[in-house]
Amino acid sequence: MNFDAVISLLRDYSAEKGIKFEAYLFNAAVLKLESEDNKISNYVNAETSGLNLRLYDNRKVGFSYCLGLEEHKVKDAFDNASSLLKFMDENDYFSFADKEESLSASSVTPESLGIYAADFESTSIEKKKLCLAEAEETAYSYDKKIYKVDKPTYSETLIHKRLYNSNGLDLASKKTFYEIFLSVASKDGEDTASGFDFDFAHSFDALKFKKTAMNAAKKGVDQLGARPVPSGNYKIIFDNFTASELLGILKQSFYASNVYKKKSLLDGKIGSKVFSDKIEIVDDGLLYGGAYTDLFDREGVRMQAKVLCSSGILNSYLYDTEYAKRFGVKSTGNSASRSFTMPPDVGSTHFFIKNGGVMLIDLIGSLKEGLYINELMGLHMAKPYTGEFSLGASGFYIKDGKIDFPVKGIVLSGNLMQLFKGVIQVADDIRYFGSTGSPSILADNIPVSGK
Repeated sequence: MNFDAVISLLRDYSAEKGIKFEAYLFNAAVLKLESEDNKISNYVNAETSGLNLRLYDNRKVGFSYCLGLEEHKVKDAFDNASSLLKFMDENDYFSFADKEESLSASSVTPESLGIYAADFESTSIEKKKLCLAEAEETAYSYDKKIYKVDKPTYSETLIHKRLYNSNGLDLASKKTFYEIFLSVASKDGEDTASGFDFDFAHSFDALKFKKTAMNAAKKGVDQLGARPVPSGNYKIIFDNFTASELLGILKQSFYASNVYKKKSLLDGKIGSKVFSDKIEIVDDGLLYGGAYTDLFDREGVRMQAKVLCSSGILNSYLYDTEYAKRFGVKSTGNSASRSFTMPPDVGSTHFFIKNGGVMLIDLIGSLKEGLYINELMGLHMAKPYTGEFSLGASGFYIKDGKIDFPVKGIVLSGNLMQLFKGVIQVADDIRYFGSTGSPSILADNIPVSGK
């Protein structure tokens, strides 16, 4: 069934049973290519549709889903969610989002947000294969020390979404998304290293195949000959990737759901200075061309830009409809689905530290001694609710304002709150990695275990 037919069926079914519903429907066309030795080694061309369904009755919420939109699957999903209602606790704060007339009349479109390319089908499959093979060849040609390019990957997705609920909210959106990923292995004698890079865009022509390959190869070659540094406390520049990874752990403390459950480092700190005055944090669901930019969130609330932290002072948390009611505020448009098989929860859109006014080269040049870190290991072991971390790291040693030699075999430890309080400077090289972004940042007094 198409979206209209599914919604019509659900309207009739819910009216018959006297239960309110919210339906999130999607249809995604996906193409994926992998290259090996200048040939396409893997090819996937598929189309999937699905329904994510919530029911609300007598202050209780039931959830179910189905992959495929056949009539029997839609009815089964409804019946499954309905059967769960009697087991659920009452929730006085839950409600479906209300219809927003201003959103329907808004001039904001997927095209105006830079997330949809009308020429999605205009690029030939031959050109896509050629560009991917050229990326692989570019990485190999960068340096003879590159001995393996591990299956460069290209993927593209065209997704249509529809969200409808019993309050009369009926919204639709669409998005095109392109991505490439490439990793390399390098070798010099017995010494080995690796590197990777990726790029994403909402139009094929915006992808940078050769630049991505060159960046991955450079990282792989530059890390050859790496060694540990003596233990001690260092000034450390975290590049935009590792800074984003650290911020990605910290952002969980901005979720109102975690604040409510006392699982946040920021509980009770609205209006307080929590980070360095160099830190400005924004969550922006309307970021032009962003990977997670859209017209509305998972509940149908319009996306927004929110300044969460200014000059180190905490201004706001991130709220969906339920937790906004629990805190007596309005939703910030931050309902998100972590998985198609799970109900929505509070999440981020584009959560990032704003650019500073310093070039990265000048940040490096300002250090008499320090480290430039571009890879962290063991992030899954970091503790988001205490902020404690102990992470393997690699990068470069800085001496007298210049990169001296590559570094590996060290461990950084500390606390995220203290790390972001100790930020001295913020560079102007922001890059987004999924829903999180950051420029390179310079932090003071980070404990390092080395040789």
